[in-house]
Amino acid sequence: MIKRIRAWGMNKPIVCNEDSPCIGQLEVAYRNYASWGYYNNLTKQEPPADWRVTPGEDSFFARRMAEGIGIKLPPIPFEEQYYLQGFEPEMTVDKKRWIRLASLYPESINYVEFYKNGKLVDIAYDEPFMVNSETTWIQSPCYISHEDKEWKAVVHLRNGEIIEKTVTLG
Repeated sequence: MIKRIRAWGMNKPIVCNEDSPCIGQLEVAYRNYASWGYYNNLTKQEPPADWRVTPGEDSFFARRMAEGIGIKLPPIPFEEQYYLQGFEPEMTVDKKRWIRLASLYPESINYVEFYKNGKLVDIAYDEPFMVNSETTWIQSPCYISHEDKEWKAVVHLRNGEIIEKTVTLG
């Protein structure tokens, strides 16, 4: 779309507003000198909304934005570049949670397997890597019961490495 608009020859800035939560697309904006709007309806629009800069998705977006415009930040250890999101205490409604894996570099991920109590429940192949993904912006909730003890994301990277992120429930 950016190429098509540039071909109009208007010589004006191109603003992509509220594009998606897919921060792997920031590189496209940088390379084409366009703005890119981060749209995270999962924490900013849908209940339970959280307008803070949340761990995972929001903080990774901010860091990628800083990188792209040349702000130097201390590096994040490799293992901390992946965050199993949706288990924060305030991010629940009627025992429902919206579980996903956030990554500083989601374009490095091939796919993510999600396990509940050791049983495979879903596989996500595209960013955002969500359990019960319907579209980029829509995700069905997971119901958490007192029997649920552990959730795990097994992250299969494009380079063949595997990272595991686990949340133990109380």
